[in-house]
Amino acid sequence: MKVKQIELDLWDVLSIARQTPEDANLPMVFKHLDLTLVDLDTRSQLRIAGEAVCQIADLFCDRSNFLFEELHSRAVKGEPIMADDAFDRYVRQSMVVDFEQFIEPLQSLPRKIPEQTKHGNSVVAEIDKEVLIQALEQGSLLSFDEEFEQAISTAHAEDVSSWIESIAHCLANNSPPMRLIDLQAALQLPIVETWLGLLLGDFKLEQRGGFYDSNVIWIN
Repeated sequence: MKVKQIELDLWDVLSIARQTPEDANLPMVFKHLDLTLVDLDTRSQLRIAGEAVCQIADLFCDRSNFLFEELHSRAVKGEPIMADDAFDRYVRQSMVVDFEQFIEPLQSLPRKIPEQTKHGNSVVAEIDKEVLIQALEQGSLLSFDEEFEQAISTAHAEDVSSWIESIAHCLANNSPPMRLIDLQAALQLPIVETWLGLLLGDFKLEQRGGFYDSNVIWIN
C-alpha cells in the first residue's frame, strides 16, 4: 500500500509539473522517481522508470519550447534580455592569489642611537628649594609706599608728562574739539602714547557717531 501511494505521488508531481513546465522543479521530480523505485522489483522498476522517463522527456521538451518562444518574442523587439545573474556561474567574479611565497623576509633596519643630553647646552637648571623661597620672600618685602614710588618712577621713565604737555599745546593751537586721528597726526606720536597722555592728562573725551566710525573720538 505504501509503495502504491509513493507511485501515485510520482504521477501527481509529474502531472503538476506538466501544467506549468516553465516553473517545473526537475531535481524534485528525479528525487520522487528514486524514492518510488527503492522497494520495487526489477520488472516494476523498469515499467515505472520507463513511463516516468517518457513523461520527464515531454516535460523537458515543453519547458524548452516555452523558453525558446520567450527568447524569440523578445528577439523580435530587440536583443534578448538576460537577467543580471545569468552568467554569474560562467564568469569569474574574483580571484585570490597567495603571494606569500614570493615575499622575502624584511631585513632588520639599523636603529638610531639616541643622543646623550649635553648638560652644558641646557638653559634649565635645578634650583634649591630654600634659595627659591628666599628669593620670593625678598621680592615681597617692599612696603606699599615703596611699591607706589616704584610705579611712579616707571611712569616717569615713560615721559608721560611730556605727552600730556604736547597734547595740551596742540589743543591750544587748534580750535577744539579735535579728532583723535588729527591729534595723533599733529603730535607725530604713536597711538599708545597719545592714548596714555589723554587718559592720564584728564582731557575730556567725547564719542560721536557709530562704534566703527573713524571719527568716533573727539577731544576737548
